[in-house]
Amino acid sequence: MHINEKCKTCLFRKSINDYPPAARPEQITAYRRGVGSIMERSESLSAPQIAEMVDDLHLRVFGAKKDFSEIKRHFNELMLSLVPHMRQQIFSAPDPLKQAVQYAMAGNYIDFAVLDHVDEMQLQEALDPAAETAVDENVLGDFRTEALEARRLVYFTDNCGEIVTDRLLVETLRNLNPALSVTVIVRGRPVLNDATIEDARQVRMEEAANRVLGNGTGMPGNVIGTISPEAMEEIDRADLLVAKGQGNFEGLSGCGLNLFYLFMCKCDLFTERFRVPRFTGIMMREAVVRM
Repeated sequence: MHINEKCKTCLFRKSINDYPPAARPEQITAYRRGVGSIMERSESLSAPQIAEMVDDLHLRVFGAKKDFSEIKRHFNELMLSLVPHMRQQIFSAPDPLKQAVQYAMAGNYIDFAVLDHVDEMQLQEALDPAAETAVDENVLGDFRTEALEARRLVYFTDNCGEIVTDRLLVETLRNLNPALSVTVIVRGRPVLNDATIEDARQVRMEEAANRVLGNGTGMPGNVIGTISPEAMEEIDRADLLVAKGQGNFEGLSGCGLNLFYLFMCKCDLFTERFRVPRFTGIMMREAVVRM
């Protein structure tokens, strides 16, 4: 999906003053000119692609940005500590798949790209009533049918911490369809708090999925045709795909694949687009996306 003007303005506003306090005036000038140039030639690009270009510019001018490694480990461990409770809730639910989907949407709250601070109490409050989260029953029904019939599924993850809820959803899908082969795709390079191979290992994703791959990029999302050939091969072979998070929706929307989106609306662009309050969970199918 090509970036729209509102999203571009928001990204520009966040990026233009994103430099270290000790930055020299000439560095700031070069960086701001670079950001402006990127935005001027961004019409045919998606938000994740533009964000990666800005991050690469920042690295060239100022060096590495904030290291989220410790924060990511913390939220992964926090969410892992909740696995026994969440797994019991899923397995004892009248509809385990629906409960797993609800947890996956709630976990998308963990996002430092949108939120300046992720409050652990608010995270707990998002997870506790997950079973009450509204899910479009028609979309869920389609997803259930597709998942039961599929032989190969690709699952695009989003952030640290929430990758634990992704693991639980993968577990649930494979319990429903033991013949299902699942490939989980994470970011190829560190970007903010997005999940990478290291996060997947920490949460033991390989115990749930058949394969875990990096996408070969540092984009905060996935865009067909820009990610690694290895990841694209898995995508081409998949009967069914699942994409988590706003960034993956922005990067993949309109791709035409048999794809279901799960995310939480965390910014004005998404709350206005879907006409819902902030932090509302959304499940939707690629075929019904209307921009």
